[in-house]
Amino acid sequence: MNNKTLQPYLWILVSGFAFSWMIAFAKLAQVGTNWQIVTMARCAIPLVLIALWAKWDGAKLVFWGPPILWIRSLAGSCSLVGTFYVIGTGMPITDIYTISNIFPIWVALLSWPMLGRFPSGMVWLSIFCSIAGVALIQGAELQAGQFGALIIVGVSLFTAIAMMGLNQLKDLDPRAVVVHFSCTALAVSLLCFWLFPWKNPENDISIVDLAELLGIGVTASIGQFFLTKAFTSGDPAKMSVASLTQFVFILAIDVLVLNHSLDWIKLWGIPLILGPTLWLMARRLKTSTLVSDASSSEADALAHVEAE
Repeated sequence: MNNKTLQPYLWILVSGFAFSWMIAFAKLAQVGTNWQIVTMARCAIPLVLIALWAKWDGAKLVFWGPPILWIRSLAGSCSLVGTFYVIGTGMPITDIYTISNIFPIWVALLSWPMLGRFPSGMVWLSIFCSIAGVALIQGAELQAGQFGALIIVGVSLFTAIAMMGLNQLKDLDPRAVVVHFSCTALAVSLLCFWLFPWKNPENDISIVDLAELLGIGVTASIGQFFLTKAFTSGDPAKMSVASLTQFVFILAIDVLVLNHSLDWIKLWGIPLILGPTLWLMARRLKTSTLVSDASSSEADALAHVEAE
């Protein structure tokens, strides 16, 4: 395997590392400011940086675009807002990341009404495993009336919709898609000022808080840049599997930086969620490899394997 082949894997690792710190900065920043402000920083800074990069490079930006672009941007915006809202509730970021990664199961389920592919028994088993995993990780909180886990389940659904929409936007420059999403998410974040009550922060905003807000935007931009490079240079199915390595960064930051102790009972729920996720992604990878080697007539038949 040459260096050029390894590059997309390196980029996905850099992306995961940057996004992990983005979430950590978001957690820290919400001590001195409101989650709506944190969300706006996440949207506004990458919007400016990536738009400037695209214009400098002569890439064409799209402001209206096809309907599927709006579906991708709106679904991604709902996913982003939901994630940052739950970060502000005190839910550990390891729990948030783990539960949000059930989105491949939603992709398999959405393939039923959208593509006419009925999920197989293994997909349904994956669903039940993930439900059990969520119950282990957040069961006590759900019984106490804290429904952050259910919001993250909804986030994973919107993520699946956004991912399915992204797959149909290959003709657009990836930076144009990112700018459109960032602009839409910023508008949704502004709307959250009126839709959700304003919660006063624990402390007055400080220079440290402003630095953390800047860190959110910069790490989000770095993560998005390298994620785009990875998915446009490497095989999307392989990159999806490789992106699960972000869990290691999230867990390390959660324990070592944010000082969240490990709950050994909750840890049993992690493989129940990430296991089915990895299995579904591996199936997608196998199908993608077979389709690339098959003739056009064989590819049509193999496409139905993907949801099984």
